Amino acid sequence: MLRKSVTLSLQEKISFINKSGKQAFSLSNPSFNPKNLKNINLKYFNLQGNLSGDQRLKDIAKIHLFEDWQNIDKLKHDILITNGAKAALYCVFKGLINQNQKNICVINPNWPTYVDLIKLCNAKPFFYNTHLKDNFNINLQRLKKFIINHKIRILILTNPNNPTGKIIKNNTINELIKICTALKCYLVIDESFSLYFFNEKELFIKKELSSKYLIIINSFSKNFHLQGLRLGAILSVKNLLAIFTNIHIAINGAPSSIAQNIVIDHKKNALKLHKSGTLSNLKIVTNFLKSKNVQFYKPDGSFYLFPKIKNLKNFLNNSEKRGLFYLSGSAFGNKYKDHYRLCFEKKTNELNSILKIMDKYELY
Repeated sequence: MLRKSVTLSLQEKISFINKSGKQAFSLSNPSFNPKNLKNINLKYFNLQGNLSGDQRLKDIAKIHLFEDWQNIDKLKHDILITNGAKAALYCVFKGLINQNQKNICVINPNWPTYVDLIKLCNAKPFFYNTHLKDNFNINLQRLKKFIINHKIRILILTNPNNPTGKIIKNNTINELIKICTALKCYLVIDESFSLYFFNEKELFIKKELSSKYLIIINSFSKNFHLQGLRLGAILSVKNLLAIFTNIHIAINGAPSSIAQNIVIDHKKNALKLHKSGTLSNLKIVTNFLKSKNVQFYKPDGSFYLFPKIKNLKNFLNNSEKRGLFYLSGSAFGNKYKDHYRLCFEKKTNELNSILKIMDKYELY
């Protein structure tokens, strides 16, 4: 049986409090809502869509999500549009495991959905843990031994990481691609936050994308500021993509035509929204945490931090009394019970109001 979604549990708590007339905030999830969506013209939408996705959206994905197809053998690779990154991940996991090869390695801390999807596919999760004291870096030789010793079929990682905001640099990614290719282990990179980066040197370019063992997943929902409008994409070699496509059609039919057309129409505005407000909020939050002597890794990308606190239980309890709710670090792996996820992708005035509450009641 699958566990209950930690995000759903958090939403239910907040909804219950708000309905009682009190104010409650989620500090683990973004609260943006693009204003210009109300101006989108629905009249021209073609509701009868291509089963593998609108070609216009695939072209947008090639340019904005998958590095202009640099270093890709274009004759061997293609893109599948999916109903969200979760659907993409399910299709990949389900399509790659078999009766004798069911072991999937997750780089921790991880998005909780990975474990749920692995279990849903009757596969077995294994965890390689990274830590704040090491800046959440991966030791490639230790990871290589881990893959060999546990007979790993698939290695899944998020880049930028959710919840830490850590970006694994391209030289490390390229070495990891070589290791996985040599070991015939599929490397699945979830780049759902790839447009959220804070250092030009961390741009997602010049990866060795030609390996048939490399699969990249991305999310229009996150990267185009359209959370709730579930659209994802898979980049892989065509023979694997055919398998993933069959699975996606079986469980989802075609990706949502309305969602695809909204993304196509919203593209220009979405690409303008990045960085300025997010960077400003990051500075506000990191300065606040520093003033409270809280340990954290300053994120390279995404819109999350993963602070570490000595007595997290008391912190969370006291915060909830003031209407502030977080996801505990234990949701992202058993080794992170003294962490919590903090989202700074909010309206700046909302974020400042939250920090004032934290400061007033000395929650740290």
